[in-house]
Amino acid sequence: MSVSWDDLSDLVQAKEQDKNADNLLLIDGVNLAFRYLQRKNYDNFSDDYIRTVTSLGKSYEAKRIICCFDSGASAYRKAIFPEYKDNRKVERSEEEQERFTAFFNCLNDTIDALPCEHFKFKGIEADDLIAYFVKNMNDKYAHTWIVSSDRDLYQLLRENVSIFNMYSRKEITIDSLLETTGMSPREYAFSRIIEGDTGDNIKGIDGIGPKRAAELVKEYKTLDNLLAALPIKGKSKYIQNLNAGADILVRNERLINLLSYTSEAIMSVEKRETVVELLEKAI
Repeated sequence: MSVSWDDLSDLVQAKEQDKNADNLLLIDGVNLAFRYLQRKNYDNFSDDYIRTVTSLGKSYEAKRIICCFDSGASAYRKAIFPEYKDNRKVERSEEEQERFTAFFNCLNDTIDALPCEHFKFKGIEADDLIAYFVKNMNDKYAHTWIVSSDRDLYQLLRENVSIFNMYSRKEITIDSLLETTGMSPREYAFSRIIEGDTGDNIKGIDGIGPKRAAELVKEYKTLDNLLAALPIKGKSKYIQNLNAGADILVRNERLINLLSYTSEAIMSVEKRETVVELLEKAI
């Protein structure tokens, strides 16, 4: 049974007491849209999408709503690691491709009709735009809410920055991240640097998964500390891979650390002057 965003009404009611909130709402636009891809209205969901954005704005008492959209893979990350996101190239049947094309045609029409600010630049991903706004605007609002199911954004969590996953309908905070992973946002990003990100085709250290990565994070605290400790004593294969993997760790830090490299990601596109001008006006 599909879930309608009409069921956001309970969330709206739960937050109605906070009438004086001054919040910023950042929406991962394509991530939000993908819920329509396998639905009957995959080629005609504009009105529903706009109602969803509006409902989320009311739910989180947003003074300002900004939708951020991907437009191709990150030019910045592709330059560092050409295989970045190559695992997402899939063969589609003619019917699947027609659905995919119709879906994105509808999404593009929807973007033009949005009643709120929206940004989409070729070669810049929504993650980088969201990180840019968090970095430069977070202190201007009582609370910043990010709407996305992308775990890469967990590193942006702060006392006044939280995430709403519209698929699981769960709110992610610093406290809930610590409870579920045992790590802070910074530590969580560090663990992803070590183990890699299979979803984005970012290879980590062979033999190190989430559990071992978390253990290394707890022991060394920061990437600089881990790099300074290499080579680590031990005969295990994963230790040998780690000792030989300093270049991988340094590369992954540049690929995964959003706040530190959002400016570089934005400056890597061809029309950087225009992009920077528009983003600076926004903040």
